[in-house]
Amino acid sequence: MNIKYISDNILDIYLKKELIKNYNFKNKDELEKYLKKLFKILNDKYKIKIEGYYEIDVYLDNNYGVIINLNREDYDYYDYFKNQVDMKIRIIDTEFLYEVEDIPKSLLDKVSVNIENDKIYLKIEKKLKKLEMMKLLESSKIVYDKKELF
Repeated sequence: MNIKYISDNILDIYLKKELIKNYNFKNKDELEKYLKKLFKILNDKYKIKIEGYYEIDVYLDNNYGVIINLNREDYDYYDYFKNQVDMKIRIIDTEFLYEVEDIPKSLLDKVSVNIENDKIYLKIEKKLKKLEMMKLLESSKIVYDKKELF
C-alpha cells in the first residue's frame, strides 16, 4: 500500500492487485467492509485519522489494482462526525495510464503510446510480467483520472 497526500483533505491510496485479490470491489457491501478495515489500518499504523464525511472514488484497473481517492468535505457541523465516517462511494472501472519520460523498449510490444501536451503516456495492452510491471511503476507516474488529460 502506498499513500499520497494530494492536499490537506485529499488522499490517494494505491493498492496493488496482489494485496486485494481476495476482495470484490465492485460489490459495495464488500467494499465498505474493506474500507472500514483500511481506515483502522490508516489510524493504527500510519496515524492518519479518518473521520467526517468523505467522497470516495475507487478506481479499478485490471492490470495494477485499485486507487482509492479520499476527499474529506469540510462541514460546519464537524463535531457531528467526531470519531465517525460517513461516505459517498463511486466505483469507476478504468485503465490506468503511465506517464513516462522515455518509452522502455522492452515494453513496446505490450503497450500503446499516447502523446498529449508534450507528455508520453503508456497504456498496458498485454499482460506484463511482475518485473516488467515493477520497472514501469518505478519509472512512471500513474494517471487514473483521465479527465485532466483529454
